[in-house]
Amino acid sequence: MAAVARRLFLVRRRLGERWALLVLAGLWPLLGMGLVSGPALWRGEMLPLAIVTMFGLTLTLAVCRELWPERGVAPTSTVWGELELGLLLLTATYFLISATGGLRSFLYPLVYALVSFLMVVHRFRAAAAAWMVAVVALEALVGWRTVAREGWALPAYHLTLVGFFAAGNLLVLSSLVRRLRLGHDRQVQSTLERIRQEARDFRLISAALPPESRARSREEEQLRMAHAAVESIHEQVFHNVDLLRSALGLHTCALLWCEDPDPGAKGRRHPKLSIKELSTDSDLVVQSGALEGPGLLAGVLAEPKPLRLRALGGRRMPPYYQGPVEVTDLCALPLLDGGTLRGVLCADRIGDRPFSSEEEVVLAKAAAHILRVVEHERVFSAVERSKYEQEQFYRASELFNEALTIEDVHRKTFEALRRIAGYDLAVITRADDEGREHEVVAVDVPEDAVDGATKWGELAERLGGLRFVGDGSLVGMAIKNRHHMPANGELLDGDTVVFSARTRLRGAHSLLVLPLQRGEQVLGAITLASTRPHRYTAPIREMLRVISHQVGVSVQNARMYQSMEERATTDGLTRLTNRRAFNERFDQLHALAERTGQKYAVILTDIDHFKSVNDTYGHPVGDQVLQRAASVFAGRSRRVDIVARYGGEEFVLVLPDTDGAGAEHFANELRKEIGEMTMTSEHGNFQVTISMGVAEFPADGNDRGELLERADQALYWCKEHGRNCVRRWAQMG
Repeated sequence: MAAVARRLFLVRRRLGERWALLVLAGLWPLLGMGLVSGPALWRGEMLPLAIVTMFGLTLTLAVCRELWPERGVAPTSTVWGELELGLLLLTATYFLISATGGLRSFLYPLVYALVSFLMVVHRFRAAAAAWMVAVVALEALVGWRTVAREGWALPAYHLTLVGFFAAGNLLVLSSLVRRLRLGHDRQVQSTLERIRQEARDFRLISAALPPESRARSREEEQLRMAHAAVESIHEQVFHNVDLLRSALGLHTCALLWCEDPDPGAKGRRHPKLSIKELSTDSDLVVQSGALEGPGLLAGVLAEPKPLRLRALGGRRMPPYYQGPVEVTDLCALPLLDGGTLRGVLCADRIGDRPFSSEEEVVLAKAAAHILRVVEHERVFSAVERSKYEQEQFYRASELFNEALTIEDVHRKTFEALRRIAGYDLAVITRADDEGREHEVVAVDVPEDAVDGATKWGELAERLGGLRFVGDGSLVGMAIKNRHHMPANGELLDGDTVVFSARTRLRGAHSLLVLPLQRGEQVLGAITLASTRPHRYTAPIREMLRVISHQVGVSVQNARMYQSMEERATTDGLTRLTNRRAFNERFDQLHALAERTGQKYAVILTDIDHFKSVNDTYGHPVGDQVLQRAASVFAGRSRRVDIVARYGGEEFVLVLPDTDGAGAEHFANELRKEIGEMTMTSEHGNFQVTISMGVAEFPADGNDRGELLERADQALYWCKEHGRNCVRRWAQMG
């Protein structure tokens, strides 16, 4: 229910623009109907019922889409969104048609145009089918009087043409648009995949980054930097190979790259080669992508040494050609990076012009220069990536400077963790002084968390407020060892007990439990879980470890701040609001009541013969009497009431939205409950009574000081008339 309530609040806020659109869609046709049709409209000549029906259906779809959104997609990319958009357009169109003559309106061709448009742009066939059903329903509702007078001939004619336009566009233009859309999507995905693959080949980003990973700020920034580095490498490498082709009189100069640095990867004998850059005079080269096999370069891949071949006579060709070319000479130089083969620089000629040793040296220097270009970009990308990570780390650390309360610390902690690493589930637990008993105090599931077998949202609800013993759990082990768990940040077994046996994190692949410390004192732990493997790498774990220490300091500071605030606003003996804090809250409540005209009542009370209680039973017993009376006042009051110790044995209560009669009844209930309590002491049991004076705003006074004074006068009246009673100031004669 709480989740639905939150959704409804978001619906109310998000539907603001949609309400405006719906109202505008209805107002201008209404004006048109008023000008064209006049009073006949409201006698039923043209049915507004059709529009009301579609308006309600459209609004229902809008609410459904907001209550159950599809995560990670644009609103109009869902079935709900398409239905809403189409029904809104149909509603406005038939509203206009209804206002200008019904089914014989000169604007009726708008229906054909709209149906054609919707059949072309739709993404979901269910939405298209629903639109056609809506057209039939609207046709019947708007033209029912025409049917009564003339039969179904005109509606049937209209629906036949609508069906013709719908079928034609659905079969022809819709298929074309769909093909173009899919082609564009494939092209975009192919380009992104190429950038990712080349960035991995040049070792600019981690190979662990999945192509299908949902874009989060960290991966987006990493891919952006990798894209810039890849383009820079291509530009410089092409300049080198093009310069080599011109200077050495080559037919083709190509840079081939090994997709798998390890020759034994994936069961292949040799690494797979792909073209990264080339300059050629031939039209028969493979333009891009992986090559089918190494061909003449198999020897270079098996034993990375320079290779020179002559007198090929066009019978044997390098693997980057896809047709017969009269290549006579070939020189191939391996690109070795620390003993690992990264690629091959190939140069070939036609016309029986063998490569000399000097030319081989030139090609070797060019190959070394290409490796330096890649290494420079790799270092630059690492520096930029480190700079970005450090900036995020600094911003995350800066967040804690603004946190004063425990709730602020929890909120800032989740925000800082999202900046650095990201997660599908984050849990903050609090530990007792021995680190044995634990309690979940905060849980967070991001809006873009992956739903799957783990069902993070349901798990978060089960974890809320959970109390558990740390023995045998990862949280307990992390706190006991003062070290994060697991050591590598990977959850190898889904049955591992992280919190308790009833809350397993099955489906999570990455897991990290960080103890929260303040010096030698352990305050709790932070647990992060993610469905993505290898999320919490060593550098990330180190940053998170530092963040966890900052969280520990912030938690301790927040507790100290809360304790100081309580001491400043709370009476030390009774734990009620003290007089200074009472004056501040009373000022605020009084000012609000003056603005809104709301009533409130003031009750002033003290314990009868309290001095004799102290003299007879001692001050410690007198303190116990005050504490028990305070617990009754606090326990019977509402959250909005102000209950304070006014001084000595005096207490004051302020009851918002309560008149004098209601306050008098409440005061008598308190008086009876305290009078029935039995106090114990070394000198025997005894009972106490209280007297209470009541004043009402604004009936008994407009000034807060005046109200307190009149409540005190009523209390004094009780003292003068036997005590153990309640008196309203208005009843004093």
